[in-house]
Amino acid sequence: MFRLIPLLLSVSLVATACSDGGGAADVYAASSLTDVLPRVVERYRMQNPDADINLVFGGSQALATQVEEGAPADIYIAANRAQAQRLVDANLATRPVVLAESTLVIAVREDAPWFTVDEIATARPRVAVAAAGVPVGGLTEAALDAMEPSLAAAFRAGIVTRDPSVRVVLSRVELGEADVAFVYATDVPSADGVRAIALGEQPPSNQYVATLVTDGGRAPDSDVESFFAFLAGTTAETAFVEFGFPLVAGN
Repeated sequence: MFRLIPLLLSVSLVATACSDGGGAADVYAASSLTDVLPRVVERYRMQNPDADINLVFGGSQALATQVEEGAPADIYIAANRAQAQRLVDANLATRPVVLAESTLVIAVREDAPWFTVDEIATARPRVAVAAAGVPVGGLTEAALDAMEPSLAAAFRAGIVTRDPSVRVVLSRVELGEADVAFVYATDVPSADGVRAIALGEQPPSNQYVATLVTDGGRAPDSDVESFFAFLAGTTAETAFVEFGFPLVAGN
């Protein structure tokens, strides 16, 4: 079985399988997968009841740094291609595969008086974004660069926090520390009293890429290989769709 444990020094969550020591598959994953991956593990364990899967969530760039520093990850799932490729290029991971994607939206409180991007910018709100190195932070910068300059300037002028993961960004609106937050559409349903405003008809998106961590040549064991294959299969894909992740073209 797995459980969700709050990490005391951050807003990240750790989902971990009960273990009797050894043989666990350690999966380091973007925090925006906090809701869907436990469901994927649940379905995997229906077919593999003795499976021991540890899910560690955080900002993609922070988790990649941990892997580079020797953290015991077996599978790494980034919220964009760049972070996954970072480990592949360092000969620390292999076999990148796209699992899902999610689009960028603006999250606001349900009772907020805004329903369009223009209305938000005119109100000069307090804005929460992720740090530039975080996948959703880079996507936010790209979205602002593509906006009409006066709108982008209004949003940038209102930035009050640059956070290490998308779930921390979202929490700023939940806690009233910001009026709006740039997050993934798939994060909003997990928030209390928050709704999403779309960024145009073709909003920017990121893809989630899974890799096998090889630790400079270490071959993954059969249990890790099995779960990695399951992640890329149709049963996991169905779980992603149920949690609002659209089908990825070509998958």
